[in-house]
Amino acid sequence: MEKIAIQLEEVNGVARINEPVGLGIPLPKGTIQTVHNLTLLDDHKPLSLQLQPLAHWPDGSIRWVHASFLINLDSNSKKSLVLAQHQTPSPRNPESVIDQTTESLMISTATGRVTLQPSSLAWHVDNDEGAAIPSVVSLSDENGAPCTVKTEASWKITHEGSVFVAATLKGEWLKQNSEPLARFECELRIFLETGLVQVELVTHNPKRARHPGGLWDLGDPGSVYFRELAVETTLPAKSIAQVTPQAIDDAPGIYQLPDFNLYQDSSGGENWKSRNHIDCNGEVSTQFCGYRLSTPSELLHEGKRANPLISIEHDHRLLDVTAPNFWQNFPTSLRKEGSKLTVGMFPKDAKNVYELQGGEQKTLRCLMAYSPNRDCSSAATAYAPLIPVLAAECYEQAEAFPWFKADAQPDALDELIAEGLNGPSNFFAKRELIDEFGWRNFGDIFADHETLYGQEGAAPFISHYNNQYDAIYGFARQFALTGDRKWYKLMDDLAAHVVDIDIYHTDEDRVEYNNGLFWHTDHYLDAHSATHRTFSKQNETSSTPGQTGGGPAAEHCYTTGLLYHYFLTGNRNSRETVLELARWMVALHEGQGGLLEQLVAIKKYDIPLIKALLRGAPPDAHLYPFTRGTGNYINALIDAWQVSGEPTWIRRAEQVIRHSIHSGDDISKRNLLNAETGWSYLVLMTSVARFLHLKRREGQLDQEYKSTRDAFIHYTRWMKDHEHPFLETPEQLEFPNDTWTAQDIRKAMLLFQAAEFDPLNNELYLSLAREILQYVVSRLASSNEAHFSRIMIILMQNHGPHLLAESGRETLPSQPDQLPPSKAPLLSWKQLLTRIALRLMRGIATFSPSRERAWLNLRLNRS
Repeated sequence: MEKIAIQLEEVNGVARINEPVGLGIPLPKGTIQTVHNLTLLDDHKPLSLQLQPLAHWPDGSIRWVHASFLINLDSNSKKSLVLAQHQTPSPRNPESVIDQTTESLMISTATGRVTLQPSSLAWHVDNDEGAAIPSVVSLSDENGAPCTVKTEASWKITHEGSVFVAATLKGEWLKQNSEPLARFECELRIFLETGLVQVELVTHNPKRARHPGGLWDLGDPGSVYFRELAVETTLPAKSIAQVTPQAIDDAPGIYQLPDFNLYQDSSGGENWKSRNHIDCNGEVSTQFCGYRLSTPSELLHEGKRANPLISIEHDHRLLDVTAPNFWQNFPTSLRKEGSKLTVGMFPKDAKNVYELQGGEQKTLRCLMAYSPNRDCSSAATAYAPLIPVLAAECYEQAEAFPWFKADAQPDALDELIAEGLNGPSNFFAKRELIDEFGWRNFGDIFADHETLYGQEGAAPFISHYNNQYDAIYGFARQFALTGDRKWYKLMDDLAAHVVDIDIYHTDEDRVEYNNGLFWHTDHYLDAHSATHRTFSKQNETSSTPGQTGGGPAAEHCYTTGLLYHYFLTGNRNSRETVLELARWMVALHEGQGGLLEQLVAIKKYDIPLIKALLRGAPPDAHLYPFTRGTGNYINALIDAWQVSGEPTWIRRAEQVIRHSIHSGDDISKRNLLNAETGWSYLVLMTSVARFLHLKRREGQLDQEYKSTRDAFIHYTRWMKDHEHPFLETPEQLEFPNDTWTAQDIRKAMLLFQAAEFDPLNNELYLSLAREILQYVVSRLASSNEAHFSRIMIILMQNHGPHLLAESGRETLPSQPDQLPPSKAPLLSWKQLLTRIALRLMRGIATFSPSRERAWLNLRLNRS
């Protein structure tokens, strides 16, 4: 294996001391079989390193590995580390730091011990002198009454290595009448050399929303309410706290206080009173601009955006407390009353109680650094963490991204995309326009393209993007290509938001909704009190007249960005969400069984086919529509395969492709040139191209690969002869704007890819692809819409195939000049009757009265 350079840069003027750093690293096929063959060098000196394989190649070698380590770095300096291969594997069994008994779970660190209390959301930290500092997580219900904890089991060790140990506790909060209020999952990540403890807490409402009439507003009967969620730490004695509200500023103000409350009520931005922050009654919930620092007797200080550090000396030791994304996830607080220090993750100071919608969750973190001295960089670790960067060549050599070229010179397309970071309407600036901050909003993207038809001078619609066209993937790819850490930040923030807020985390609703991804805000309408869901009762109709009923749907499902977020960060929440979405898509398309479900499927899908056959007009035999919904389904299955290594996922993807596209299809009957109804076939075709790319990369040139390739070529030959830019026929478009220009890039990139597979038409494909790409970038370069979120993200999602086309193409094996003759797969009576019989057999096999009753009640909205 070639050595891999890892670049670190300190730009905040703070010396970093034993700062935790983590990153995902792609490895070429066949190079590393075990993590024990890897070492990390800092100027030839080995660092303590914790490695976790994330994915493997088919030959068993490691494809992605996550590396965790601690680093020292001078202020305003750079450092290059080297990941290298050992000839002699490192020792595998270091002495364990974990001591588990029936009474406690104790983890030893260089500064003391962290003891976790069994079946309790509590722990305490001891130093070498034996002074204990206990911490506990507390939740109060909407009336302020304390809730109790009911755990599933005791703390479970999820990671153990030389850098950190992680333990997780799961359970639920019970109100005083023993009624469940919410679920929780708490992870403590304990860094062994420094004693730093990272607390990560997920609060989850597993109930379904009732969404009467297909409307998903706040105030839904499925919501739960609470007054405060906090981490409370009891100090050994009363003490003076050093409070630094803006700890990473060049000259931060510092206050020495025995008791205080630092409360962030709003973003502190120009639009802090935005309608983005309305409650279920339509009232703005923010009270004042920014944060306030007060004592029990007076207001000491006001500011805009706090990045606070609380430092408390006790027993000749120091406790530093920080809360990453403190102001961004408002309301938040840090307060001290006597000997009790409280991190208000959802503080009681807010104007209203907190509403957690059905199927919604939120993940929040705080850092608690226990050390014998001030020789640390706690604030920078929390608010400006180091982001390691790999050279783009590393990703290319490991085939980490499809159609990835490291040494390509930036072209006109790259310049358009770069406006997302550097332009006046960049993705960070967009957040400010509608104040896309607060615990429910932070990380999402303002869907500013929805303002295109708004009244001039009017306040913009509150419109949320919900990862349409996979902005997470676009950000991840741009970070790998450019090494610009701002792309990483956008990716990480958005992934966290999507996983918590945009996914419907429930098993209690309809199968077609459970654990799915919510649509973006309805087109050209305000979100009102529907937050990040669609539709709202405040709108008289949807953007599509006659369309009612929101909720998750197959045509809005994006998993690839979360796959790469997992690979780049090691965040298992993203991994689990990929699999969760894939399972949802399977259930949505295939059903879960039950007799009533199968009878409805026969009525909806099979009866129209019977009528067609009776008319003597046999339809095609495909099971799945030729739309982006099927394309998203294929992509989700591919991503589940990539993240888990389970072959059942790719087998199902092959089955879906086989029943969606065929080299004998009569394409003229699919009405693909009707842009409003047919355009999204391009998404399906792109998923098919990705399938072919990955099958080839894995060396699986089997019959499924060959038949899919032939079908792909059949359609791209049709595209070559029939496709043209959407805006050449604007009369067929309801909204003829430059989003359609951006969508044309899908055609160009598919034609570039077709040139790989169809040598007979190689030059024709390349010529037309270049022509369309030039049209897209030229038109957008002069468009006043080019900065819109949707346009930028479409360009990022489809970036890449043109680079390989212009740099010389690999020779692909067994590419046909002529496709073998193939008949259109028309549906026969035998096939249809078999399909109906299989549905009935499945329904009978899975029949139970309780299941049928539950299914019916959900559709009648009676449960």
